[in-house]
Amino acid sequence: MRHIPAMWILLAVVVAAVDAVANSAPGYPNAQFLVETQELASWLGRRPELRIIDARDPGSYQEGHLPGAVNLPAGTTDDLGANRQGFPLPLTRAQRLLRIAGITASSRLVVYDEQGNLLAARAFYFLEFFGHAHVAVLNGGLKKWKAEGRPVTMDVPHVPDGDFTPVPNPPRVATSDWLLKNLNNPQVAIVDARSPAEYRGERVVGSRGGHVPGAVNIPWNRVLTPGESQTFLPAAALRQVFAEFKITPDRQVVTYCQVGTRAAEIYFALRLLGFKQVRLYDGGWEDWSANPRLPVQL
Repeated sequence: MRHIPAMWILLAVVVAAVDAVANSAPGYPNAQFLVETQELASWLGRRPELRIIDARDPGSYQEGHLPGAVNLPAGTTDDLGANRQGFPLPLTRAQRLLRIAGITASSRLVVYDEQGNLLAARAFYFLEFFGHAHVAVLNGGLKKWKAEGRPVTMDVPHVPDGDFTPVPNPPRVATSDWLLKNLNNPQVAIVDARSPAEYRGERVVGSRGGHVPGAVNIPWNRVLTPGESQTFLPAAALRQVFAEFKITPDRQVVTYCQVGTRAAEIYFALRLLGFKQVRLYDGGWEDWSANPRLPVQL
């Protein structure tokens, strides 16, 4: 019998194991939108183009953040008046925020928070709407990072002003007028990312209770694993969440919540799965419920 070197046997076993993992756990179509903590840790100090964005409020940022991270609070990326005009934020304000954060067109952006990727997803949406090509979310955020014993600092880095020029992408946003025109369009799926109580009108936050007619309710945290360090569901499980409501990549999907933060989590999950036609109704229930000419369903 021909002798086979042990090295080749070992290599065959390794290749088979890798193939088995790859076949049993297929990745997300847009896997580049998600960065694991181990991967980000290996980039620190080695990738000059890396810009880490902390999407939390300034107080939380000052208490401790990832090394090199700059603060771009998710709350500063939203403006109801601009939402009604089809923008997350007025263009001039967006450009100022991006400049202060030191963002350039070549920056590799990784955004994070400690609220189940909620604020990070909002920052992702804001950056994608304004045309940045290299944005990813840190899976599990600061909680997972700290649970693994990775470094945190209170040092605030000095970064030179960025020169990225934001270019709005209108197909990424929906206004109330756009949504009203498409309420009966079978090619448009509407996702309400609020709690079931808000969706049913049992808890009223806004001028009226209820939901946009025809919307299905997928609370924002349904796309996450349970536990302290919440990460996004594996691709197959994530697809199933949307498949339950017949939300498939061939349809255009609009997601909304109260003010555009929880909706961003669903938006990001859809983009991670490769959905191309995804809009965020940024005015959300705050805008819709305040307009008496717009219909409400209970």
